[in-house]
Amino acid sequence: MTAARADQPAAPGVSPPKPTGEPLTVEHIAAVESPREFRVDPRGRSVAFTMEMAGARQLFTMGLRGGMPVQVTASEKPVSDPQWSPDGRRLAFVRDGAIHVVEADGSRLSPVAEHPAGNSMPRWSPDGRRLAFLSRRRGWGQAWVVDAPVPRRGRPSSAPKPPIPRAVTGAGIDVEELAWSPDGKWLAVAASRGATVRHASRISIVDVATGSERLVGDGSDWECGPAWLPDGGLLFLSDADGWFQVVRLAPDGRTRTQLTSGSQEHGEPGGAFGYAPLPSPDGSRFAHIAVHDAFVDLVVAAVSDTKAPRTKGRLPKNPRPTTATGDAIQPWPGVWRAIGWLPDGAWVAAIGEAEARPQDLWLLPVPGLAPQGSRPRQVTQSLPVVLSPALARFPAGERVTIAARDGLKIQGTLWRPQAATGRRGGSRVPAIVFPHGGPTWQSYRGWQPFKQLLVRDGFAMLDVDFRGSTGYGRSFREANMGEWGHADAFDLIDAGRWLAEQPWCDGRLAIYGGSYGGYMVLCALVEEPAMWRAGVDLYGDSEIAESYRHGDRLGRIDLERQMGFPDDPERSQLFRRGSPVYRAERIEAPLLILHGRKDKRVVPLMTEKMVEALEIEGKHHEVHWYDDEAHGWQARENRRDAFTRIREFLRKHVL
Repeated sequence: MTAARADQPAAPGVSPPKPTGEPLTVEHIAAVESPREFRVDPRGRSVAFTMEMAGARQLFTMGLRGGMPVQVTASEKPVSDPQWSPDGRRLAFVRDGAIHVVEADGSRLSPVAEHPAGNSMPRWSPDGRRLAFLSRRRGWGQAWVVDAPVPRRGRPSSAPKPPIPRAVTGAGIDVEELAWSPDGKWLAVAASRGATVRHASRISIVDVATGSERLVGDGSDWECGPAWLPDGGLLFLSDADGWFQVVRLAPDGRTRTQLTSGSQEHGEPGGAFGYAPLPSPDGSRFAHIAVHDAFVDLVVAAVSDTKAPRTKGRLPKNPRPTTATGDAIQPWPGVWRAIGWLPDGAWVAAIGEAEARPQDLWLLPVPGLAPQGSRPRQVTQSLPVVLSPALARFPAGERVTIAARDGLKIQGTLWRPQAATGRRGGSRVPAIVFPHGGPTWQSYRGWQPFKQLLVRDGFAMLDVDFRGSTGYGRSFREANMGEWGHADAFDLIDAGRWLAEQPWCDGRLAIYGGSYGGYMVLCALVEEPAMWRAGVDLYGDSEIAESYRHGDRLGRIDLERQMGFPDDPERSQLFRRGSPVYRAERIEAPLLILHGRKDKRVVPLMTEKMVEALEIEGKHHEVHWYDDEAHGWQARENRRDAFTRIREFLRKHVL
């Protein structure tokens, strides 16, 4: 990653200069490393972020108006979740499950919270004297508060001891997000309250001094992503009208106003950073996302007391942003998220990526507030210039709609080689179906160079947002309740049949996915075995009742919320139906399985059981373990190895 020049223009759609360049390779893909976890300092002068250095992610700072990155930490353990203190002098961060505070110049490193159960999500109080954080040290995902280190002059202690924290939330719930009120007296928390609650998250206001809690809403809707307004009101996401909309809670704690509208998502479940509303410093505006066509627009709108009208009817084929009071501020189509405002409220710091652009930090002017003539400015440059010619040849994704066997409309994004035109003289090519993870997620049209490499190899690629995906409203998101490995797997099979019917497809099909997508691979292989030439399963489930019993708590709650309890006699057959390990004898296609030995979400037992069944049935398969990985690949060498194995396997068995 390099810093973009402070005077560099950033006209929409303008790419870096096009040198001779090199063809895209797996090695190139593994080497492109974007900075992550950007946080703007309160003065609006610098940004903190994490970036890989010597095999581990380290903490860096950099001026927003130019300059080179400054490395703040140096450790063999990766750093995550940097947070500026309110005065902009210090940074809190997480390393190896412990929370530390360091001066912005790298001096006076102090431990704040250490425990074998781990600590995460440090958040400064408005006065900078305390830190709230999450920890499971008492067996639940509780919010804790601890005194922050006091800045002192002179020599720091050679063996500083962390202060003693206290729990603010009680047992029985798992906090997923937290935010301090402007006066420092309250925490707004979004928490999972067990599988008996139909929706995954509820928001409450917690008194920091006493721990008393006041719930927001009645629990009938999924609500998440709380963010305080300066007047003591609250912004958050709610799917009460069937779509995730931004809602304002007045300071009285009772009056709710829906600020966005339309048959369109304005946030993502979980309200993760960048996917939840972000108010401006003075509280007059807020930034939020608007999802359409697998793109994510970044919209700035006024915080108003006028209730946005609800719209009725079915989702249009290609829905566009419908927030009448907002302005989309991104310079080009892609996946955009706001990460901060500059103090004057005239600029939004945002991260953006697209099919041919890795994630980078941008400063985006707010219409009507930024100086006239202001243009978006790219702050970081993650793409090596030598690769820009290869990326310029990436085919653009096409949105497609597929009719499932029960009539439900399934959306997807298709990439195909340029020669696969479907017209006379064009090539006919094999195709790969790609189900995303989750299942409560969707396939965005972001930076996915490995898929583009497979397209260059001669494959068509189809991302499928099967039922249960986000981005299409509450009814669609809940359409896989009780249907894991069944109705959603049929959506993928129907997508495969649609591909085989296209004039540019030669009928050779493969299916490849990770996490829930890997589980979908196994389900599709046993449900329609003759359809597939090959399958690639990355850390997917094979027996979901056993996954419930052995996986981590959050994954188990999510499974029970959608499928029920596996020992319930009325549910046990649904769990068995959704467990492909019991039908391994039906598999015909060669299968590649890759898994991390430290995975706690989909435990290694899932692959071990599947491999045992494949060996008993004499099925052709390959399996490879990554001893130092968990749920996905973090190490660059492992990403490179996995991409190489997948590519060689698909070329061998499909092309």
